Amino acid sequence: MPIEPGTKLGQYEVQDFIGQGAMGLVYRAYHSQLERTGAVKVLQAITPDPDTTARFRHEAQAIAQLRHPNVVNVYDFGEYLGTPYMIVEYVPGGSLADRLSDGWLDPAQALKYLRGIAAGLDYAHGIGVVHRDVKPANVLLEKDNTPVLADFGLAKLMQGSSVRSMSGVNTGTPAYMAPEQVTGSKVGPSADRYSLATIAYEMLAGVIPFEGEGLMELLYSHVHRDPLPPSAHNRSLSPRVDAVILRGMSRDPAGRWESCTEFVDALAAALADKTEPVEARTVVLTQGTAPTLDLGGRVAAVAMAEPELADRAGPSATVAIPWPAPAEPVATRQSRRRLISAVAAAALVLLLIGGVIWYSAMRATVTLSLSASTATAGESVVVTAGHVPADQYGTIQMLSAIHNFPFRADAKGNVSTEITIPRDIGAGDHTVRICWASSCHASTTLHVLEPGATPPTGGASPGPVTSSTPAPNPAPSTAPAPSPPPAPVQSINLLSVSAAGYTTATFNNFSAGTITVRVCQNGTCHPASATVNPGTNTTFKTPAGILPTVLAGPAYITFNSLTSNSVSVTA
Repeated sequence: MPIEPGTKLGQYEVQDFIGQGAMGLVYRAYHSQLERTGAVKVLQAITPDPDTTARFRHEAQAIAQLRHPNVVNVYDFGEYLGTPYMIVEYVPGGSLADRLSDGWLDPAQALKYLRGIAAGLDYAHGIGVVHRDVKPANVLLEKDNTPVLADFGLAKLMQGSSVRSMSGVNTGTPAYMAPEQVTGSKVGPSADRYSLATIAYEMLAGVIPFEGEGLMELLYSHVHRDPLPPSAHNRSLSPRVDAVILRGMSRDPAGRWESCTEFVDALAAALADKTEPVEARTVVLTQGTAPTLDLGGRVAAVAMAEPELADRAGPSATVAIPWPAPAEPVATRQSRRRLISAVAAAALVLLLIGGVIWYSAMRATVTLSLSASTATAGESVVVTAGHVPADQYGTIQMLSAIHNFPFRADAKGNVSTEITIPRDIGAGDHTVRICWASSCHASTTLHVLEPGATPPTGGASPGPVTSSTPAPNPAPSTAPAPSPPPAPVQSINLLSVSAAGYTTATFNNFSAGTITVRVCQNGTCHPASATVNPGTNTTFKTPAGILPTVLAGPAYITFNSLTSNSVSVTA
C-alpha cells in the first residue's frame, strides 16, 4: 500500500520513498514544527484485524520507551487506512550490512561496532525487551560510525497468525537466527546474544557461519550442526578467538555468554592476545626441561606446532632435548612392547563383546499385537509393539485403503496406542502394521465386522429330538422394536500442512461451526481455529511453531480424543 508524498501522518508529512524491507515500505517524513526528519515504516506484513492492531499498539508502546544512544528512537506510531506504521529516528549513514559486503573488517573497527550493539542489547534486555532479529541490516550507522539498532522488537509484532508474509521460518532472519527461534521454542535475551556472535563471526571471518546453504539446510544447520571455526576462513585469527565466538554460538542457550558486553570483552581480550596464529605457532625448546647428552656443544633446537604446549610455555620459552637421542635400553623396549600387546588384546576382546551386544540388539525382532483379533467397525483396539527404537515417531497403518495413526515409542522402545477402526473400512480381514523411517517392520491381522454384526460363538447346534407328544403351538409374541441406527462416527483426514501457510483437512461427520483443534509435531501441539463446513475440505492458518518435516518430522491433528493421520509438512 503506497503512501503519496504530502500525506500527513500525525504531525509528520511524508516526503519521499526510501526503500522496502521484509516488514513493509519505508518513507522519509518531516516534522515542520520540530524541524526533524523521521523514517516511516509501514508494516504491511501485519494483517489489519482488531486483535492484531491492539497487540501492535501494546508492543509499540513498550518499544517507544527505549532510550539509548545505540537504539533507534521511536517518535510516533499509528494506523494508516488500517495498516500499522511507526515513525522512527532517521539515520542517514547506511547499515552495517553495506560495510560487510566487501569482506571481513579490521578487528579494531569490528570491536567498535560490536561494543555499541552490545550496549544497546544489554540495555533493552535489562528492561525486558528482546530484539529477535539482530542482523547487520538492522544496525544503522551514524555519520561518526556509531552503530544504532533499528527495528527493535518488531519481530515480536510479526509472530502468530497475523504474519502475512516473511522471508524465512518463524520470526527473524535465517542466517542469524538462534536454534530456539528455528524450533519455535521460548525466545529470550540469549537468542540476541547468539545473533550478535554470528555477526562477530561474519565481521572477522568475512562469511556467515553456514555460507552457501539453502533455506532448509541453513535452518537445519543452526539447530543440529557446529560451524567451522572463524580461523578456517581467516588464518590470522587465533584458537582463542575461535573459542570465544563459538561459545557465543552454542546451540544450548545456557552455554552462551551471560551478557553481550561480556562476550565483546572476551573477544577483545582474545584479539589482543599476541600469541601467533595457528599456522605459525611454534615453540623452541631450551636447556633445563629434558635430559641432555654432551656432544661437544651440539644441542638441537626443535620447533613444535603444539598449541597447548605453546600456551603453557609462552612464546619465548625454550626447552633443550638431546640430539641425537641416546639409545633406549633393550629391557625397557621389551617391557613396553609386552604392555602394548596386552592393551591391544584387551581392546580387541572388548570390541568383540561390544559387537556381539550391538548385533543382538539390532537383531531383536519388532513385536506387534492387538487387544482383540476381531472387532466391529467404529470400535477401538489397542495396538502394542516392542523392540522399537527409543522415542521413535511413526505410524500404525491399517489396510486395505491406508489409514494412518501416529505413535511415539517410549524410552524403552515400547508402543501402546489406541486406534479407532474406520466405519467405512469394510468387513473382512485387514492388515495392521507398524512403520517408521519410510519402511514397515511388523504386521498382524484384524478381522473387522460390519456395525451391528455379532461375532460368531463356538459350540454345535443341538440335533432334532423325537417325541410322541406333539409340541404345542407357540404363543404369539410381539416383535422387538428395531434398534436405533448407531450415531455416525467422527474422524479427521489430514490432507496437507504448510509451515508458513495453511492446513487442509476433512472433518468427517462434524457439525458446521468453528472448533479449536491442535496441530502437533514432534510431541508438541499448537492450537488453531478451524471453521468446519460439512461435506467439504476445511482450510485454516497453520499455527506458529510448526516446521517443515526436514526439521521436525511429520504433523497430525487432534480434536478431543480424535487423532488424524500424519502428513509431511512443506515449507
